[in-house]
Amino acid sequence: MPEIFLLSLVYDILTKDRAENVAIIWTAFLGGLAWDLRWVGFTGFFTISYTAVVLLVMWAWSALPASGRTTSVIFFMFWGAQLIPSVLFFLTLGRDADMTFFVMQQSCAAPLSFLGTFLCYKRINRNN
Repeated sequence: MPEIFLLSLVYDILTKDRAENVAIIWTAFLGGLAWDLRWVGFTGFFTISYTAVVLLVMWAWSALPASGRTTSVIFFMFWGAQLIPSVLFFLTLGRDADMTFFVMQQSCAAPLSFLGTFLCYKRINRNN
């Protein structure tokens, strides 16, 4: 579920006007905080990682020229956005982390990244 939430935020960043980005940052902050309060032993982990990922995607997307916004770049924006919090969580847990869980999480998130890429590319091309 947190991957779907984060991917929907990335979709909003890639398809909406830049003026709406402040609301997306606050949504990432509050969503990360809610996820922290639900699962993680220390509050702030997902709050920081979700907010950082949203800011990173905003920066990378705005730095790209229109000709560089290809489907492969869009896919790596989606996949990287869900990969970064997972890797940080895996590295933070150290030897307590379960590699099988990490691999399963990534194998489930990859199809969502492809779906997000397809929907995003379709919407971007419809608006142009």
